[in-house]
Amino acid sequence: MTTPNTFSLKSRSLKFKWTFGASAAIFLTFFLFSFAIYQGIGSMLLDEKDDTVKSAAYAASDAIYTADLTGASENITSEKIGPIVKDNIELRSRLEDQVLVFYDKDGNLIEQYTAGQNNNKAYAKNDYSSYLVKQPTPALSKPTVQGQQMVMYQIPIINKIDNSSIIGYIQVVNPMTSYNSMMGKLLATMFLLGAVALFISGMLGYLLAQNFLNPLTKMAKTMNDIRNNGFQKRIEPTVITKDEIGELTIVFNDMMVQIERSFEQQKQFVEDASHELRTPVQIMEGHLKLLNRWGKDDPEVLDESLNASLTELERMKKLVQEMLDLSRAEQISQTKELQLVCVNDVVEQVRRNFEVMYEDFTFTLAEDDKNLHAMIQHNHLEQILIIIADNAVKYSGDGKQVDMHVYKEADKIKVSIKDYGVGISADEIDKIFNRFYRVDKARSREVGGNGLGLAIAKELVSGYLGSIHAESEDNVGTTITIALPLIEQNEDKAE
Repeated sequence: MTTPNTFSLKSRSLKFKWTFGASAAIFLTFFLFSFAIYQGIGSMLLDEKDDTVKSAAYAASDAIYTADLTGASENITSEKIGPIVKDNIELRSRLEDQVLVFYDKDGNLIEQYTAGQNNNKAYAKNDYSSYLVKQPTPALSKPTVQGQQMVMYQIPIINKIDNSSIIGYIQVVNPMTSYNSMMGKLLATMFLLGAVALFISGMLGYLLAQNFLNPLTKMAKTMNDIRNNGFQKRIEPTVITKDEIGELTIVFNDMMVQIERSFEQQKQFVEDASHELRTPVQIMEGHLKLLNRWGKDDPEVLDESLNASLTELERMKKLVQEMLDLSRAEQISQTKELQLVCVNDVVEQVRRNFEVMYEDFTFTLAEDDKNLHAMIQHNHLEQILIIIADNAVKYSGDGKQVDMHVYKEADKIKVSIKDYGVGISADEIDKIFNRFYRVDKARSREVGGNGLGLAIAKELVSGYLGSIHAESEDNVGTTITIALPLIEQNEDKAE
């Protein structure tokens, strides 16, 4: 049976992860920096020890050479070397805690010396002859003697007469007691500082995590309130920041506004759709009940009820089709089935069609710029223009004229359609693109309409990264303008 891992970052809070991560990063940085310093100081001290044993060995060699003991191997004895070592102040100052050993030409121990205060130390009594390498060149080694690493340096004693034969050896042994003491103190200091650094890094990590995560905690609380109480709650930042958390707060609030608006629109849509469908259903139900009671035997009543039912059924069919068109308009993808369309040609085509359908109207077209192209499906652009032009005709009243205008403004193509009807009041102009909204519901029902046309046009235009807006004055007329991204003609040819 396996024991579950009780310490798992995946199951920890974000504050703990942030604290742990920040602490680990700070401490790891301190540890690597301290380790580099420790290794650097250790390497520097080891190099110094190498120089120390070398200088002591050459000082001993100079001392016996100056004493004229290098003329024959018989001169390399403890009786002759001892007084020289004891009387040579420079040599004794170099010994410190080191051991100076002399060997004859065969590698036999003659004598070993150390500073007086260190004579009783264990390293001063060790036999180092086994580490002697009989060779004509100097040698540096770092063996471990009785569990303690040491630095050894040996040089041969050359006969000054022939300047080639070896008459003995000088060996200097440094037990590195000062090195080990200093490195031990340094290591202890670093452990102490490491504990302090770990504590400080933990505190800094916690404070950073708390500071950075407070907005997220507030956001989570707000989300929970929204879940329980609705979409009205917003995050109120105490300090306006321009970092990622501040941007996230702004995006969250904007998203809540959009969700609330969408929710309200969806609710309004369901209510309006239910209301619009209820009226024809009630009318048809009334006529069918009338026929069921006695009207089926009266040809005149039967004919009237059937015609009324068919009329309401046709209105329901049109309403359902418009609702379907609106749903499809909301799902437009800018990456599929796009066409490079000449806007001027489509507007002219729509103008001619309306001239044929409404012979008592005058349709004018002004083109400030020719050959303007947009990336949009031809039938969608035509549908948008037809919806706007059809509304202009319906609400023109006695003004039997509709003006169309095509022009370029910056990187946009704009098409405006103006009627000279009763107009729309200022408090209602922003609502005409809402679903099922009608300025004059009774009058709109007379001219035939469900209030979905402009909503469909708005969704189609927005789907192609465009915009649509209306301007109106009471008893003067209404102008609706759409704007679409302009595609330059020279770019089209290059493609």
